[in-house]
Amino acid sequence: MLDTLLKKMVTDGVVPGISYAVISPNRTKQHVIGMKQLTPEKLILEPEAVYDIASLTKVIATTTLILQHIEAGKIHLEDPVITFLPEFRYPEVTVLHLLTHSSGLAKNIPNYAIASKEDVYRYCIETPQATPPGTNVTYADANFLLLGYILETLSGDLETQVQTNVLAPLKMRASSFNPDATNTFVPTELHPERGLISGQVHDFKAWKMGGVAGHAGLFSNLPDLIRFTKGLLHEDSPLLKPETIAALQQNYTPNLNRSRGLGWDLVPARDHFAIYHTGFTGTFLVIDLEQKTALIVLTNRVHPSRDNAEFLERREHIVNQFMQDIGGRS
Repeated sequence: MLDTLLKKMVTDGVVPGISYAVISPNRTKQHVIGMKQLTPEKLILEPEAVYDIASLTKVIATTTLILQHIEAGKIHLEDPVITFLPEFRYPEVTVLHLLTHSSGLAKNIPNYAIASKEDVYRYCIETPQATPPGTNVTYADANFLLLGYILETLSGDLETQVQTNVLAPLKMRASSFNPDATNTFVPTELHPERGLISGQVHDFKAWKMGGVAGHAGLFSNLPDLIRFTKGLLHEDSPLLKPETIAALQQNYTPNLNRSRGLGWDLVPARDHFAIYHTGFTGTFLVIDLEQKTALIVLTNRVHPSRDNAEFLERREHIVNQFMQDIGGRS
């Protein structure tokens, strides 16, 4: 049933193509179906095609690095953001608030002019607080942009940190910010000003930052994301300590409007949560740490246009089916 739902995304024309993997304790099943590009010419999707994974950057890169720094004692969940970014205007907002999107920061600033990397930082500093911290979960890129800036105050260049401490230990050689020119990119939107976006980050703020940001910008492919996922599922993870990985599935916003873990969204199973995240370009990842199972899905749902509301309904149905079939949702 799960395979049928995934393949129908392509056959029904919801996405041009799909790369997906289902990981269980005893096997890893992967499939690549359809086209990677529809315009200006049709191109077949290759098994190792590289996608702009959008907000999966938040959990694969930024969250992992923050947790590594916590393990090293360089930062704590309770630390105020102003400890690291003195220009930040809200002294009561903590690192945990940013990780769980419960900082109260507004989702965006309408019509805010951004033309440079410096403008993005100014945007984050000037983002108003819509609700008091710890009272409401509102998903906002500013939270993870700020975490990216914090990481740079702790250990320098963000791109170098991700390469050295996340990608290299897992041998994720096809993954990077600002990847080298190659014919294996899966293009994203046919943009009215930028043209067909391929091999460059789709996200506007990350693009203005030169392709490297705490909330978006990472490129990867299915084999590498299998490596990352197994890096969390295996007991001898080169990324994080077992107790840190176990904490990922803890609900840190139990009395709020959404259940959020450390960086990750949470999907309820019978007696625990699976960790979950999506990316605007059409990527999503579900990992059930208890059941040692996972679902990785890569599509370019914004190609050629972002006008694709049906994708969101299909995605929810697929995640629910995965949790019923494999992850154990009650």
